[in-house]
Amino acid sequence: MILPPIPTPFDREGRLDTEAFRALAEALEPLVDGLLVYGSNGEGVHLSPEERAKGLKALSPKKPFLVGLMEETLPQAQRALLEAQEAGALALLTTPPRYYHGSLGDGLLRYYEALAEAMPLFLYHVPQNTKVDLPLAAVEALARHPNVRGIKDSSGDLHRLAFYQARLPGFRVFTGHAPTFLAALALGAEGGILAAANLAPRAYRALLDHFRQGRLAEAQALQKKLFPLGDLLAKGGVPLLKQALRYLGLPAGYPRPPYPQESPLWESFLPVLEGLREEGWVL
Repeated sequence: MILPPIPTPFDREGRLDTEAFRALAEALEPLVDGLLVYGSNGEGVHLSPEERAKGLKALSPKKPFLVGLMEETLPQAQRALLEAQEAGALALLTTPPRYYHGSLGDGLLRYYEALAEAMPLFLYHVPQNTKVDLPLAAVEALARHPNVRGIKDSSGDLHRLAFYQARLPGFRVFTGHAPTFLAALALGAEGGILAAANLAPRAYRALLDHFRQGRLAEAQALQKKLFPLGDLLAKGGVPLLKQALRYLGLPAGYPRPPYPQESPLWESFLPVLEGLREEGWVL
Protein backbone atom coordinates (compact mmCIF):
# COMPACT_ATOMS: atom_id res chain seq x y z
CA MET A 1 0.00 0.00 0.00
CA ILE A 2 1.06 3.55 -0.76
CA LEU A 3 -0.44 6.29 1.39
CA PRO A 4 0.69 9.92 1.24
CA PRO A 5 0.63 11.99 4.44
CA ILE A 6 -1.20 14.89 2.86
CA PRO A 7 -0.28 18.44 3.87
CA THR A 8 -2.82 20.66 5.61
CA PRO A 9 -3.11 23.89 3.60
CA PHE A 10 -2.82 27.26 5.34
CA ASP A 11 -2.90 30.63 3.63
CA ARG A 12 0.03 33.06 3.85
CA GLU A 13 -1.27 34.37 7.19
CA GLY A 14 -1.54 30.87 8.66
CA ARG A 15 -5.31 30.42 8.41
CA LEU A 16 -6.67 26.94 7.68
CA ASP A 17 -7.96 26.65 4.10
CA THR A 18 -10.59 23.92 4.11
CA GLU A 19 -11.46 24.31 0.42
CA ALA A 20 -7.83 23.76 -0.56
CA PHE A 21 -7.66 20.81 1.86
CA ARG A 22 -10.60 19.12 0.15
CA ALA A 23 -9.22 19.83 -3.33
CA LEU A 24 -5.77 18.49 -2.47
CA ALA A 25 -7.19 15.28 -0.99
CA GLU A 26 -9.43 14.76 -4.03
CA ALA A 27 -6.50 15.26 -6.41
CA LEU A 28 -4.26 12.74 -4.66
CA GLU A 29 -6.71 10.04 -3.58
CA PRO A 30 -7.28 8.41 -7.02
CA LEU A 31 -3.53 7.80 -7.39
CA VAL A 32 -2.92 6.01 -4.08
CA ASP A 33 -4.37 3.35 -1.77
CA GLY A 34 -5.47 5.73 0.97
CA LEU A 35 -4.50 8.88 2.85
CA LEU A 36 -2.97 9.97 6.13
CA VAL A 37 -4.50 13.14 7.53
CA TYR A 38 -2.72 15.18 10.23
CA GLY A 39 0.52 13.25 10.12
CA SER A 40 3.90 14.91 10.47
CA ASN A 41 3.64 16.42 6.99
CA GLY A 42 0.06 17.39 7.80
CA GLU A 43 1.22 19.66 10.63
CA GLY A 44 -1.17 17.97 13.04
CA VAL A 45 0.67 19.49 15.99
CA HIS A 46 -0.02 23.00 14.61
CA LEU A 47 -3.81 22.68 14.73
CA SER A 48 -6.23 23.67 17.46
CA PRO A 49 -8.89 21.11 18.41
CA GLU A 50 -11.48 23.24 16.61
CA GLU A 51 -9.36 23.33 13.44
CA ARG A 52 -8.82 19.57 13.50
CA ALA A 53 -12.57 19.04 13.58
CA LYS A 54 -13.21 21.64 10.87
CA GLY A 55 -10.60 20.12 8.56
CA LEU A 56 -11.90 16.56 8.96
CA LYS A 57 -15.46 17.69 8.23
CA ALA A 58 -14.25 19.24 4.96
CA LEU A 59 -12.98 15.89 3.69
CA SER A 60 -14.92 12.93 2.37
CA PRO A 61 -12.35 10.27 1.42
CA LYS A 62 -13.61 7.26 -0.47
CA LYS A 63 -10.55 5.14 0.29
CA PRO A 64 -9.26 4.07 3.72
CA PHE A 65 -7.63 6.85 5.68
CA LEU A 66 -5.70 7.24 8.90
CA VAL A 67 -5.76 10.22 11.26
CA GLY A 68 -2.62 11.31 13.08
CA LEU A 69 -2.84 11.82 16.83
CA MET A 70 0.13 13.51 18.50
CA GLU A 71 -1.15 14.48 21.93
CA GLU A 72 0.56 14.30 25.31
CA THR A 73 -2.19 12.96 27.60
CA LEU A 74 -5.29 10.81 27.38
CA PRO A 75 -7.73 13.66 28.13
CA GLN A 76 -6.19 15.68 25.30
CA ALA A 77 -6.39 12.70 22.96
CA GLN A 78 -10.03 11.87 23.68
CA ARG A 79 -11.59 14.62 21.54
CA ALA A 80 -9.35 13.91 18.55
CA LEU A 81 -10.11 10.18 18.84
CA LEU A 82 -13.87 10.76 18.81
CA GLU A 83 -13.59 13.05 15.78
CA ALA A 84 -11.57 10.43 13.91
CA GLN A 85 -14.23 7.83 14.71
CA GLU A 86 -17.03 10.11 13.54
CA ALA A 87 -15.16 10.86 10.30
CA GLY A 88 -14.91 7.13 9.55
CA ALA A 89 -11.14 6.76 9.85
CA LEU A 90 -9.70 3.28 9.50
CA ALA A 91 -7.39 3.86 12.46
CA LEU A 92 -5.34 6.38 14.39
CA LEU A 93 -1.62 6.86 13.80
CA THR A 94 -0.28 7.74 17.21
CA THR A 95 3.04 9.12 18.45
CA PRO A 96 4.14 8.51 22.05
CA PRO A 97 3.83 11.28 24.63
CA ARG A 98 7.19 13.06 24.56
CA TYR A 99 7.54 16.23 26.62
CA TYR A 100 7.92 14.36 29.93
CA HIS A 101 8.96 11.11 28.28
CA GLY A 102 11.62 10.40 30.93
CA SER A 103 8.89 10.26 33.59
CA LEU A 104 6.39 8.26 31.56
CA GLY A 105 7.46 4.73 32.52
CA ASP A 106 4.67 2.17 32.16
CA GLY A 107 2.37 5.05 31.28
CA LEU A 108 3.53 4.57 27.69
CA LEU A 109 1.79 1.19 27.50
CA ARG A 110 -1.25 2.48 29.38
CA TYR A 111 -1.59 5.39 26.93
CA TYR A 112 -1.63 3.21 23.84
CA GLU A 113 -3.77 0.50 25.43
CA ALA A 114 -6.42 3.01 26.50
CA LEU A 115 -6.63 4.45 22.98
CA ALA A 116 -6.71 0.98 21.43
CA GLU A 117 -9.66 0.01 23.61
CA ALA A 118 -11.64 2.73 21.85
CA MET A 119 -10.36 2.49 18.27
CA PRO A 120 -7.85 0.61 16.09
CA LEU A 121 -4.49 2.30 15.91
CA PHE A 122 -1.04 2.14 14.41
CA LEU A 123 2.01 3.09 16.44
CA TYR A 124 4.08 5.93 14.98
CA HIS A 125 7.84 5.96 15.46
CA VAL A 126 9.31 9.22 14.17
CA PRO A 127 12.21 10.13 16.49
CA GLN A 128 13.54 12.82 14.16
CA ASN A 129 10.42 14.82 15.10
CA THR A 130 9.41 13.58 18.54
CA LYS A 131 13.02 13.33 19.81
CA VAL A 132 12.14 10.11 21.64
CA ASP A 133 12.42 6.44 20.76
CA LEU A 134 9.51 4.05 20.92
CA PRO A 135 11.23 1.15 22.70
CA LEU A 136 11.20 -2.15 20.86
CA ALA A 137 10.10 -3.93 24.03
CA ALA A 138 7.07 -1.63 24.18
CA VAL A 139 6.26 -2.27 20.51
CA GLU A 140 6.44 -6.02 21.14
CA ALA A 141 4.15 -5.76 24.16
CA LEU A 142 1.64 -3.53 22.38
CA ALA A 143 1.57 -5.76 19.30
CA ARG A 144 -0.30 -8.32 21.41
CA HIS A 145 -3.30 -5.98 21.69
CA PRO A 146 -5.84 -6.89 18.99
CA ASN A 147 -6.55 -3.23 18.18
CA VAL A 148 -2.89 -2.26 17.78
CA ARG A 149 -2.75 -3.13 14.11
CA GLY A 150 0.82 -2.19 13.20
CA ILE A 151 3.38 0.57 13.04
CA LYS A 152 4.62 3.34 10.81
CA ASP A 153 8.37 3.61 11.32
CA SER A 154 9.95 6.73 9.82
CA SER A 155 13.36 6.33 11.46
CA GLY A 156 15.11 4.64 8.54
CA ASP A 157 16.61 2.23 11.11
CA LEU A 158 16.73 -1.12 9.31
CA HIS A 159 17.55 -2.95 12.53
CA ARG A 160 14.09 -2.03 13.78
CA LEU A 161 12.52 -3.33 10.57
CA ALA A 162 14.43 -6.59 10.97
CA PHE A 163 13.16 -6.84 14.56
CA TYR A 164 9.54 -6.43 13.48
CA GLN A 165 9.96 -9.08 10.80
CA ALA A 166 11.64 -11.57 13.14
CA ARG A 167 9.63 -11.03 16.31
CA LEU A 168 6.20 -9.75 15.31
CA PRO A 169 4.60 -12.06 12.72
CA GLY A 170 1.40 -10.63 11.33
CA PHE A 171 2.14 -7.13 12.61
CA ARG A 172 1.58 -4.62 9.81
CA VAL A 173 4.61 -2.45 9.11
CA PHE A 174 4.76 0.68 6.98
CA THR A 175 7.87 2.72 6.41
CA GLY A 176 7.84 6.49 6.40
CA HIS A 177 11.41 6.74 5.14
CA ALA A 178 11.51 7.01 1.35
CA PRO A 179 15.32 6.77 0.96
CA THR A 180 15.21 3.19 2.31
CA PHE A 181 11.82 2.17 0.88
CA LEU A 182 13.07 -0.87 -1.04
CA ALA A 183 15.14 -2.08 1.91
CA ALA A 184 12.07 -1.78 4.14
CA LEU A 185 10.06 -3.89 1.70
CA ALA A 186 12.79 -6.53 1.75
CA LEU A 187 12.48 -6.58 5.55
CA GLY A 188 8.76 -7.21 5.46
CA ALA A 189 7.17 -3.76 5.24
CA GLU A 190 3.72 -3.83 3.65
CA GLY A 191 4.15 -0.46 2.01
CA GLY A 192 4.97 3.16 2.56
CA ILE A 193 3.34 6.21 4.15
CA LEU A 194 5.68 8.56 2.34
CA ALA A 195 5.85 12.34 1.95
CA ALA A 196 7.38 11.75 -1.48
CA ALA A 197 4.24 9.88 -2.53
CA ASN A 198 2.44 13.24 -2.56
CA LEU A 199 4.65 14.15 -5.53
CA ALA A 200 5.41 10.83 -7.24
CA PRO A 201 2.69 8.35 -6.24
CA ARG A 202 2.94 6.34 -9.47
CA ALA A 203 6.68 5.89 -9.02
CA TYR A 204 6.39 4.46 -5.52
CA ARG A 205 3.51 2.24 -6.61
CA ALA A 206 5.63 0.97 -9.51
CA LEU A 207 8.54 0.28 -7.16
CA LEU A 208 6.25 -1.66 -4.83
CA ASP A 209 4.82 -3.64 -7.75
CA HIS A 210 8.30 -4.46 -9.09
CA PHE A 211 9.29 -5.81 -5.70
CA ARG A 212 6.13 -7.85 -5.18
CA GLN A 213 6.41 -9.39 -8.63
CA GLY A 214 10.06 -10.36 -8.19
CA ARG A 215 11.52 -7.79 -10.59
CA LEU A 216 14.33 -6.86 -8.25
CA ALA A 217 16.58 -5.22 -10.84
CA GLU A 218 13.77 -2.89 -11.90
CA ALA A 219 12.94 -2.14 -8.26
CA GLN A 220 16.57 -1.33 -7.51
CA ALA A 221 16.84 0.93 -10.55
CA LEU A 222 13.72 2.85 -9.57
CA GLN A 223 14.84 3.15 -5.94
CA LYS A 224 18.12 4.61 -7.18
CA LYS A 225 16.24 7.10 -9.37
CA LEU A 226 13.91 8.13 -6.53
CA PHE A 227 16.59 8.40 -3.84
CA PRO A 228 17.34 12.13 -4.36
CA LEU A 229 13.64 12.99 -4.15
CA GLY A 230 13.13 11.15 -0.86
CA ASP A 231 16.46 12.21 0.59
CA LEU A 232 15.94 15.92 -0.02
CA LEU A 233 12.34 15.81 1.20
CA ALA A 234 13.48 14.13 4.42
CA LYS A 235 15.84 17.06 4.95
CA GLY A 236 13.52 19.82 3.77
CA GLY A 237 10.33 18.70 5.49
CA VAL A 238 7.00 20.51 5.25
CA PRO A 239 8.25 23.76 3.68
CA LEU A 240 9.91 21.88 0.81
CA LEU A 241 6.95 19.54 0.25
CA LYS A 242 4.44 22.37 0.15
CA GLN A 243 6.64 24.45 -2.13
CA ALA A 244 6.95 21.53 -4.54
CA LEU A 245 3.20 20.91 -4.58
CA ARG A 246 2.50 24.59 -5.18
CA TYR A 247 5.00 24.53 -8.04
CA LEU A 248 3.05 21.65 -9.56
CA GLY A 249 -0.18 23.62 -9.29
CA LEU A 250 -1.69 21.78 -6.34
CA PRO A 251 -3.37 23.68 -3.47
CA ALA A 252 -0.99 22.71 -0.68
CA GLY A 253 -0.85 26.18 0.84
CA TYR A 254 1.97 27.31 3.10
CA PRO A 255 3.48 26.13 6.38
CA ARG A 256 2.03 27.77 9.46
CA PRO A 257 4.10 30.68 10.82
CA PRO A 258 6.83 30.93 12.00
CA TYR A 259 7.96 28.21 9.59
CA PRO A 260 9.32 29.49 6.27
CA GLN A 261 7.16 29.61 3.15
CA GLU A 262 10.09 28.64 0.92
CA SER A 263 12.80 26.07 1.50
CA PRO A 264 16.54 26.75 1.23
CA LEU A 265 16.76 23.35 -0.51
CA TRP A 266 14.48 24.37 -3.36
CA GLU A 267 17.32 25.17 -5.77
CA SER A 268 18.70 21.66 -5.31
CA PHE A 269 15.29 20.02 -5.33
CA LEU A 270 13.83 21.59 -8.47
CA PRO A 271 16.05 19.76 -11.01
CA VAL A 272 15.30 16.46 -9.26
CA LEU A 273 11.57 17.17 -9.46
CA GLU A 274 11.76 18.25 -13.10
CA GLY A 275 13.83 15.23 -14.08
CA LEU A 276 11.22 12.87 -12.65
CA ARG A 277 8.43 14.89 -14.22
CA GLU A 278 10.02 14.60 -17.66
CA GLU A 279 9.98 10.82 -17.23
CA GLY A 280 6.32 10.85 -16.26
CA TRP A 281 6.74 9.96 -12.59
CA VAL A 282 5.51 13.21 -11.07
CA LEU A 283 1.82 14.15 -10.77
